[in-house]
Amino acid sequence: MSPASNSDLPNSPSAPASPVIHRLDPTLVNQIAAGEVIERPASVVKELLENAIDSGATRIDVAIEEGGVQLIRVADNGCGIGRDDLALAVAPHATSKIRNTEDLFNIRTLGFRGEALASIASISRFRMVSRPAGQDEAFEYVGRSERGAGEAGESSDAPLIRSSAGPVGTTVEVRNLFYNVPARRKFLRQAATEMGHVTEQIARLALAHPAIAFSVSHNGRSARSLPSVSDRRSRIGDFYGPELASCLIPVQRSERDLEIEALFAPPAQSRASSKWQYVFLNGRFITDRRIAYAVREAFRGLMEHDRHAVVFLFLRADPRQFDVNVHPTKLEVRWRDAGLVQSQVLAVLREALLARDLTPAFSLNRATGDGGAAREAGGDDRQRSVRQAVADYLRTIDPTQARIDFAPPPSYALRNVRPSLSPTFATPATPPNDEAIAPPVLPTGPRLPPGDVPPADRDAMISADGLAAPQPAPDSPAGSVIQVHNAYLVAQTDEGIVIIDQHALHERILYEKFRQRLLTGPLESQRLLIPPVVSVSAAQAEAAERQGELLHGLGIELERFGPASLAIQSFPILLSNLDSAAFVRDLLDKLADCGEATAETLVHAALDMMACKAAIKAGDALSQEEMVALLSQRDLTERASNCPHGRPTTLQLTTRDLERQFKRT
Repeated sequence: MSPASNSDLPNSPSAPASPVIHRLDPTLVNQIAAGEVIERPASVVKELLENAIDSGATRIDVAIEEGGVQLIRVADNGCGIGRDDLALAVAPHATSKIRNTEDLFNIRTLGFRGEALASIASISRFRMVSRPAGQDEAFEYVGRSERGAGEAGESSDAPLIRSSAGPVGTTVEVRNLFYNVPARRKFLRQAATEMGHVTEQIARLALAHPAIAFSVSHNGRSARSLPSVSDRRSRIGDFYGPELASCLIPVQRSERDLEIEALFAPPAQSRASSKWQYVFLNGRFITDRRIAYAVREAFRGLMEHDRHAVVFLFLRADPRQFDVNVHPTKLEVRWRDAGLVQSQVLAVLREALLARDLTPAFSLNRATGDGGAAREAGGDDRQRSVRQAVADYLRTIDPTQARIDFAPPPSYALRNVRPSLSPTFATPATPPNDEAIAPPVLPTGPRLPPGDVPPADRDAMISADGLAAPQPAPDSPAGSVIQVHNAYLVAQTDEGIVIIDQHALHERILYEKFRQRLLTGPLESQRLLIPPVVSVSAAQAEAAERQGELLHGLGIELERFGPASLAIQSFPILLSNLDSAAFVRDLLDKLADCGEATAETLVHAALDMMACKAAIKAGDALSQEEMVALLSQRDLTERASNCPHGRPTTLQLTTRDLERQFKRT
């Protein structure tokens, strides 16, 4: 009996049929393209507004119904489109903005691909009316889905162009978005949510182009009217209110073919979301991880870690220095030298921040007068605790005692000193997930022999239990500074009084002291006669080995002492009052938690911990000389208004606030 062939066997698998390759219908092609560009009504608004801006419009009117699902109408007074070009404007990959490959790398317009209108027309009921300047008659493009019964071209794929009436410019009307793509339409949110996205797209373009007037209506009601303005601050105020706009700090610099203009709010005006950070490049809103990282680094230590700066950043660069054709919605760009851009943005913002007194102010006029709890910018409970501590202290003062003089001696008076700008580390740190920039290298140098510490450095040391600093002048009045609850210092300034968190300020002073020392070489250390032995976990041991160079820079030398122990051979002199074993354990925990973080992040974490542990604490009583010494060092310390964690060190109560409190005004 002959063996059965495969075809005779039951359930034998058959070879799959060869698929037939065919061309897609042009409408389907446009719908697929629309899936990349048109995500929701806001995407349509963005594309139409960009076309209007590219046309040279000075006024753009936007009408929305039901969040843009039922109607999006954008009318501009730009250059308009002639009759012969009207149909071509809606054809796929047709544009007046580029002609060849060279133009693609020298883009000076917001749009350039020539696919937006074709994509929009394929998923909506589409009309467009346009009239160029110098032409008496307007013409209308009517999409296939909009043609009524009996209209010419109703059954044809050819576009219908007919005479119409209209002003100079172009009006595009998009109705019933995604009417023929139900899968996409069912994912749209409620009208209010979609309108929120539309408003955000309008804000991005209106902020970048303040000279253009905008009007926006929703369901027939005016939602926003933005007149043409000459400055960016006014346009920001139109969207986010005059209170925020008035406190913005301007900075401008042009360097190496990059123009940087920024308006940023003081750290006290920080937000819980990074959505208040806007970056524009040549009038286009972009998202850039390196620039966002530069902003975070510039404000690091000036606000708490979970807060975000308010920044409006406007960049201008030669289009040949970046490629905008790397993202379907053109939100991202690829820089020729991304590291240089990051370092320039970081330097501009950091210099502007260092040049200003960022001490937050607060008012007492709501603390007792109207019975309401005072809630200052940022809603900081810390400020309320300071006010309560001051009030408690003042209630305990015996009215028969002599008057307390708040005036500090001339040699130690608080001043508004602009600290000199100095580098933070050797080079900007490398943000994660991008092209690498060489991380800062910790400086190396010879170790000091045991006990061989320069006398000047020994005298300048700040220890945890006191301040060995310049002594006050002989004529220093006894009441120049007072301490409240062994936690806060109160002193007089030209503007009123300041209340200082002694731990937070000392922490910042020590942090900057350690940082400056680290720039010139490893921190001074001393070898320990009897090295303490620290039991460590595997993660701690791995962190100690991986971060050996950092530990050397901090003046810490560790050696293996058995399978799960480390011996501390050297320890920083500036931390001589601390328990070296406990400190090393905590530091290794911190470094292990940081993992593969950037070099600058690791340095910050280490110095932050060193400063926090070495600083005086709340509850430590200070002598008059120690308080005056602390205040005198405040004036010489960069970013003294905030501790390294970002919390405020100083609050200011102005004379005007006091006068209002005592009803003298």
